[in-house]
Formats: sequence, structure tokens, C-alpha cells
Amino acid sequence: MSNMVETKELIFEYSGNEDERVTAVKKLSLSVKKGEFVAVIGHNGSGKSTLAKLINGILVPSGGKVFVDSMDTVNAENIWNIRQKAGMVFQNPDNQIVATIVEEDVAFGPENLGIKPEEIRERVDDALNAVGMYEFRGKPPHLLSGGQKQRIAIAGVLAMKPECIIFDEPTAMLDPSGRKEVMEAILRLNKEGITIIHITHFMDEAVNAHRVVVMEDGNIILEGNPKEVFSKVDKLKAIGLDVPQVTLLSNDLNKEGIKLSKDILTVDEMVNELCQLL
Repeated sequence: MSNMVETKELIFEYSGNEDERVTAVKKLSLSVKKGEFVAVIGHNGSGKSTLAKLINGILVPSGGKVFVDSMDTVNAENIWNIRQKAGMVFQNPDNQIVATIVEEDVAFGPENLGIKPEEIRERVDDALNAVGMYEFRGKPPHLLSGGQKQRIAIAGVLAMKPECIIFDEPTAMLDPSGRKEVMEAILRLNKEGITIIHITHFMDEAVNAHRVVVMEDGNIILEGNPKEVFSKVDKLKAIGLDVPQVTLLSNDLNKEGIKLSKDILTVDEMVNELCQLL
């Protein structure tokens, strides 16, 4: 399977205080295959949001390369095509919603691409159905909940028919109900074949990914499937990251002599393990 996103020795520097140069991403190499769901975790300042902006071409590398479907983000002629190929959903949905009616907002992107009106109508309906928001198509966005607004923002990206969507902490400002709505939409899109890169600090969201990438100080320090990564409880805690609560409980019980699997990620897995002890 070919790569949707590939970074090679990627570097990004920015100006700090008193002309100081700060390196946010340090020779980072990462490949994301088409159709894959990759979660990127790390505490604030680890470089994960900078990485997201580099992939989408919002930022230009200071060194190294970023390729999106083999297109180099440094080449300005590629940027329009890259942003059609890889859409981006940000933390605050209010920053992405531009119209006063839901369906008009979702149509905004395709209109700017010069799509024919009849196809725009079809794309808007398909995108709203994909995120479960079709019944709200005539509503003003400001009357919607946070989770509903974020799903509208996702629909606006979907209407441009990207093959990849980069989510930069899309649930950070939402309550648990809104987070659940958005995660269900993300999982549904991935099942339909869209490549997902999900930047998050919620470990229970990362367990849904095919692969988890852990960033620290601009580097990748750990990667693997969720069971492999979250079994490294002590290593993750050492850099200030949480692990799923059931994984932490499993780890603590093991230390107390109650032998459970060390790669428990969900409540259902925990229940099954405990039942086997009875």
C-alpha cells in the first residue's frame, strides 16, 4: 500500500524571544499509508500541532521534506492540490464556520473549487449524511452544540472530497457527549477509506487508531499499535502522558500480584479479564 503522507528528516524552526531560534520539529521521519488511522499524542509543546500544519502546507519546513500523495509541500504549485487531497479540521469549530446556514457553510469549499452547482448539492448532502447532520442542514450554526458544530466543520472538509483528513485536537473544546459524536464520525470516515491523522491528548481516543505515534520535544520517541504503545505505562508517565484508565488499573493490579494482561485498553477487555479470574 502506498503512502498518503511521508516526512523525511523534517525540521521546523521559529523565532523565540530575543531572536532565539526554537526547533519545534527535529529531523522527524514518518510514513502514513493510504487508509490508515494514525493517532499522534504528546504533551503541549511536543511538536504535534506543528507537524499537522506542516503536513497541510500551512507551515513550510525549515529542513527536510513533507510529501502528500508524493507532492512536495515546498513547491508552491502543489499547495492547492495538497489541500484538496489532505483537509484539516482544527480545535475550535467556530474558526472554520463561515456561513449563517449549515448547508451554505458546507458548500463554501466546493464553491471555491469551482464545482458545478448540481454537484455541490450532491456533495453537501453526502457530507452532511456522512457526519449525521443532514437534518440540521437549514439551521444556523450558532444554535448548534459544540459537537454538532465540529461535525459541520468536518462536513465542510468532506465536501471537498479529500483522501486524507488531519484532525488537530478536534475534541479539545468539547464535553464528553460532543467528543463521542466527533469520534464516531472520525471512525466512520476511516472505515470508508479516508486516511486519518488524529492529533489528540485524549488517550481513550488514540486507542481507536491503527497506530499511535508519541512525540516528545519535536521527536518521535515511541510508535506502534495501541496495545504496544500503551503497555509502556512507566515510559509514558515519565514524559507526563496519561494512559487509558483501564490500562493504568491493569498495570496497578499486576503490581499487586493480580495477574492480568498488560495491554488492556477498554472496559470490555478489563471485564473479560476479571471474569476469567473468578
